[in-house]
Amino acid sequence: MDDETRSDHQEIAAEAEREADDLKHQGDKLGEDIEATKADWEHKQEDQSVPGAVPDPGDEGDTDQAAQSEHGESTQNAAD
Repeated sequence: MDDETRSDHQEIAAEAEREADDLKHQGDKLGEDIEATKADWEHKQEDQSVPGAVPDPGDEGDTDQAAQSEHGESTQNAAD
């Protein structure tokens, strides 16, 4: 292998290493963002003043409506 070919291979390897380092850095940052978002959401769920974060006590009975809207028919009607 001549010096020019070896140099080309070294440049490609160096670029691949830089890319791998960059991807690792981006992955680490994404993991940190996910953890921060999860912690923020858990904090909001504990705060009664945050609208939408804490389910209303009356919403538990609405699961049949959600199933109806998703599947086009009520699960109660299917049993009839």
